[in-house]
Amino acid sequence: MTVSLKYGEEDVERAANSLNISLSGEETEAILAAIDAELSSLASAAVRSAVASRIYDDLTRVARGHACSDDD
Repeated sequence: MTVSLKYGEEDVERAANSLNISLSGEETEAILAAIDAELSSLASAAVRSAVASRIYDDLTRVARGHACSDDD
């Protein structure tokens, strides 16, 4: 699955306005950088989770194969 998120300065400013918060350009850029970092962390975690799940599935298949062989 691929997820695409598009956001920008206007989105941050709109969110700040809805909270009655005034942001400088530097603060907006810092927020965008923080969002980028969080999304990168989430993407990395999702990849690690998918890899761990595949490894678990493979190990389970191998273990079942050995269990069936041991019964013979």
